[in-house]
Parts: sequence; C-alpha cells; structure tokens
Amino acid sequence: MNRARTDTAGNEAPPEIIKADVYMGAAPLLELPLVNGLLEFGRAHPRWRFSLRQRGFKYTGAVISSASVDGVLIVVDGCGAEEALSFAGIPFARLMPPEMKRAEDVGVDDEAIGRTGADFFLSRGFMKCAFCGVGTSWSSVRRGGFEARLAEAGTKCVCADIPFDSESDWLLCPDAEARISGFISGLESGYAVMAAHDALANRIVDVCVREGIRVPNDIAVLGTGNHRLLCEISPVPLSSVDTNVPLVAARGAAMLHEMLRGKYTGAGGVLVQPAGVVERESTEITVYGDAIVAEVCRYVREEATSFVSAADVAGRFPMSRRTLDRRFRKYAGRSISEEIRSARLSRALEMVRSGTVSLSDTAATCGFSDLSHMCRAFMRAFGETPGSMRGHSLRGT
Repeated sequence: MNRARTDTAGNEAPPEIIKADVYMGAAPLLELPLVNGLLEFGRAHPRWRFSLRQRGFKYTGAVISSASVDGVLIVVDGCGAEEALSFAGIPFARLMPPEMKRAEDVGVDDEAIGRTGADFFLSRGFMKCAFCGVGTSWSSVRRGGFEARLAEAGTKCVCADIPFDSESDWLLCPDAEARISGFISGLESGYAVMAAHDALANRIVDVCVREGIRVPNDIAVLGTGNHRLLCEISPVPLSSVDTNVPLVAARGAAMLHEMLRGKYTGAGGVLVQPAGVVERESTEITVYGDAIVAEVCRYVREEATSFVSAADVAGRFPMSRRTLDRRFRKYAGRSISEEIRSARLSRALEMVRSGTVSLSDTAATCGFSDLSHMCRAFMRAFGETPGSMRGHSLRGT
C-alpha cells in the first residue's frame, strides 16, 4: 500500500499518490453533495485519487491487496467493511454514521439543524410551529433542537412522526400520505412546519396541493438537507436547511489525510454546523402581524442583491419614512437598514460557501460597493473575512 515515506533526514514525506475509496453504504441522495465536497478537497490536494464503491462491495483479502487502497471514507453504513479494513490495517473515517461512536467520525450537528429551522421561522415572524420527523434517532435530535429553540422564545410546537420504511433506504412508509393528511388536517392556517428530511417535506407539499391547502399562504413548509432534486422539482419549490454535507466530506477527507500522515490526534468525532436555510417559495411569506411590514421584508429580500437603501424602500410605501421606520421596528424588532444588511449578508454568505463565484463578483452581486466593503461587513457579523470562510470550505477545516 502507498504509505507515507521518510526523506533522508528522517522526516515524513507524503506519498506520490494517495488512493482513497469512498464506500457509499446508503443514502443515495447524499452522493452528489459528498462528491462536491471531495472535489473541493481534491483541488487543494492534487495527489489524492478517489474511487466510489457501492453498497455490497466486499473488502476481501484479494481485493485489498490488489486495489492498493490507502484509506477509506465510509458513508453512513459500512455493512461490515469496518471489520475487514481494521483487520487489514487500513485507516478509515466514517461520514454521517448512524451513531457518532469513534474519534474518526464526521457528521452533521442534528441539534443545530433543528435550532436553525426554529430560528428561521422565528425570524420570519411565525409563532405557530410544527415539526414532523421520520422516526429515526437523528430525526429525534433535530426535533429536540427545534423544540428547545422555540421554548427559549416562549413558543410551543406540535410534533409528529411519519417514519421511513424500515425495509428500504430513505423511502417513507406505505401509508405516509394518509398519515401526512391526518397531521396537516389538525393544523390551523398560519402554521409553519419543519420536516426532518426533504423527502418528507416534498410529500407534505404534495398532500397540501392535492387537498387545496395553499403553500405557503396557509401552511409554510421547510425541509432539511437541501437536496435539489427534491426541493426544486416540487409543486411549490421547497425551502430547506442546508446541512452542509459537502463540508462533512471535506472534513472527513482532511481527517483521513492526517491519519495517513500519523498526525491525527482527535479525541472525539467532528460535528459540522449547518450552513443556514436556502429559501424558496414554500416559506416565502412573512407573518409579522402587519401587512405592510411583511411586504417590506419581502421586497428587501427580493432586492437584496441590488443597491437598495432604506430611503428607496420607504419610497415604495404610502407613508412617511419616519412612520414606516417606527412601524417596522415595532413588528420586526430591527430597522429597515438592518434588514437590508442582513439580507445582503445572508445571500453573500451562501455564495461564499458555495465556492462557485469569485469574491469580487459576490460583493458586486450582493449590493456591496466593493470587496473591501463586503470584508468589513463579514468581520463585523462573523468575525472573519470572506476569504477565510471560503478557505475553510476548500480545506475542509
């Protein structure tokens, strides 16, 4: 196997090529975001080569000796691969395992995901909230974070479970639609529902549309995972918590890199924080108890990437700027200028983390006068520059 070498001074030198397997134990919807994360890691580590192994692949002695694999990233379920790799002395890290048991595990922070969903609803003014889980342990943790954050804000929530089918991967149980219908029928108009997974959120929207329930006017729906296939191909495009799966892959690869160099000293697994909410039509309604304030918020979010000012906003509504400012503060708890800055920063943060647009173009797109202006705004809001934040994503740190 291609292990780390030493130079003439006895110092460890990296191998010419590092061959890593990615064992896809389950969760086909995770494959694309995981590959995106590995792509970013690979750009920063050009000696790495990745091979995808599908569920059912067996690490026999013959396979291990002929494949010359240096390390393995196991996604969700190793299906017995862990034992074979341990016996052969091949290092491996687990990505998004069912339970975080090893120091070499990397997963998403399910409690933080639930709290992110609750924070999003609260920021939009929703006071009637519900959580719909899928009957798994990680779903329960997400529910706990959601409930805890709402409790801190003095808000209760309605909860239910529509389980995944135990006989299949990531599919809902056969009577899911009937159970969703029963759950939805018990909610009055104005509720905001967070689903533990986009697959469930997608089906909730289907049921609502079939039964004449308007999304988001009657019920707003928020998914989890930001799986574009489920979110964008939906009768009403789904807003979703971005669980930051590409960063899970990058962090796992970085961990495996350190293991191969004999440098990994982690005492516990790594939990990756969610990247925020990607908002689409399923939640694009703001319930502040004031129709004009709701319309101002909607307008600001739509114009976040332009050079709109508080004066521009005030000019679009039939009242003086002073009256509108006072009314906005009463119902939204902040000024119109603060709302504009928040909307710009949210959009810029999403673009910075994606890594697909240059920082200068991001600044121009999001309404900042130049890159230095955006850098100062990031330092005030997040304590670091856009370049530093993008670097973390590229390096998987």
